[in-house]
Amino acid sequence: MSDVSESAAGPLSWLFHNWHLKLAALGLALALWIFVMTSEKADMVVPAPVELDSTPAGLTIVGDRPESVDVQLHGLRTTLARVPLDQVRVRLSLAGARAGETVIRLLPEQVAVPPGVAVTRITPSRIRILLEVPR
Repeated sequence: MSDVSESAAGPLSWLFHNWHLKLAALGLALALWIFVMTSEKADMVVPAPVELDSTPAGLTIVGDRPESVDVQLHGLRTTLARVPLDQVRVRLSLAGARAGETVIRLLPEQVAVPPGVAVTRITPSRIRILLEVPR
């Protein structure tokens, strides 16, 4: 009768043999996974709408203008995963612009991003705006 009870306990006996070491290994693996997931840096490219502000009085924007540009973001993988894409936008000021073609260089400082996220590249890096006096 003792052979039957030992064979029934046999398949699970490996699970409980040295259970404290197995639990410690599982805890260490979980801690390592959390460390890697929270400290790993990553890049992500998102489209960002272009907002034009401070158009000079007496001038209007004519012709084609870019609706959006691609912005490369850099930060912790977990932070980038939580970035609301509708909050990433490029704000350009046309203050001081004159009639004719204006070339504006896009800079990381002009991109609104959440804290903990850096802008590493904007494509295209320049945009052309045509301003004219309305008729």
